[in-house]
Amino acid sequence: MTGSRGRLTTEQAECVECGRASRLSAASGTCGCERRGNLAVRYTLDAARRAALLDSVAADEPSLWRYAPLLPVERRFASRLMVGQTPLIDCGEVGGARLHIKDETRNPSGSLKDRASEVVVAVAAAHGLREVIVASTGNAAASLACVAASAGLRAVIVVPHTAPPAKLAQILAYGATVYRVAGRYDDAFALVETVSEKRGLFNRSTGINPFTREGKKTCAFEIAEQLGWRAPDWVIAPTGDGNILSALWKGFQELAALGLLPALPRLVAAQSVASAAIARAHGRHRALPNPDAADATIADSITVDEPRDRVAALAALRDSDGLAVEVDDRAIVAATRAMASRFGLFVEPSSAAAFAAFERMSEAGLIEPGQRVVCLATGTGLKDLRSVLSVASPEALAESAPLLRPGDWRGVAPS
Repeated sequence: MTGSRGRLTTEQAECVECGRASRLSAASGTCGCERRGNLAVRYTLDAARRAALLDSVAADEPSLWRYAPLLPVERRFASRLMVGQTPLIDCGEVGGARLHIKDETRNPSGSLKDRASEVVVAVAAAHGLREVIVASTGNAAASLACVAASAGLRAVIVVPHTAPPAKLAQILAYGATVYRVAGRYDDAFALVETVSEKRGLFNRSTGINPFTREGKKTCAFEIAEQLGWRAPDWVIAPTGDGNILSALWKGFQELAALGLLPALPRLVAAQSVASAAIARAHGRHRALPNPDAADATIADSITVDEPRDRVAALAALRDSDGLAVEVDDRAIVAATRAMASRFGLFVEPSSAAAFAAFERMSEAGLIEPGQRVVCLATGTGLKDLRSVLSVASPEALAESAPLLRPGDWRGVAPS
């Protein structure tokens, strides 16, 4: 992966662990320091960058490339897909707060991860790389397979053997090469790290690839723009490896540094009680006693034993005066159904963890009346139907969806 100089719109990088500056390239993923810290892309945030960004936004590009002056690669290397520019849905007053849901299910593969894959694939294309590999619980894999197919690249996917069948079917439909690991996400990550180093493949995996954060931060840009260049009071993100959380904070910080945001939001990491490494490292809020511990969770997309962007995610929580909220599967399943029946938004269990965290915070009085809250809906419910399949069992259907004989209209829509 040589010849990177001049291909990127920025060559600046900084280690999130030691703070050391280094040159950014398509080959660099971690710092050479003792901790092998993740790298963060840095830009010169001055009046010229602000002017370029506002001019780009004014051109009204209908994708995340409207923010090209704050992205690390040129727009000409983008895929054919329209990633980003998802709606921010105003759900009105809920629990005294003004609730908005950022509907990332509208992305091409049905998840927020398309933002990361779009930028990673663009970087790969800019350097003539034809193969990208990723370790994933499912969404990042489907996302990479989707965007790579559009761009004509080969995607190599490694997932835990427990990945939901719907996600595997989607990945295979995009033509990716798929391997299942007899283990958890962390085992898949370790295997991909070894393969990418030995075979020289471009590794899209979270943490080891700084460009994933660059794609995901555009979600923060959109939230701010959609609210009239203002930040909400709270942003609640489903959290596994921590990369979405750190990306949101980076995005809001960059806008603030350019003078485009008068204030910054407080961030919330929504985690399953069965996989809550970031929440436990950050610490508990006294008003939020944790649910009973569990060994497994239905929220597979946020099930990570060793968060790969842990340092940057914890810094985002600390610097934003944020919170970490743990929720159990009962609350997650209830939130999945509530979001569908109340707002018309069908999301996967991992996404619903954000709304479950919002409800816990509201009940504990942590959200003040009138405050504006944004929950991220990170993935479509069609990716994982387990949380709603019980309502379609024969017994449940007999009660909730009565069987009619042809022509029997009298029992339909009774007044």
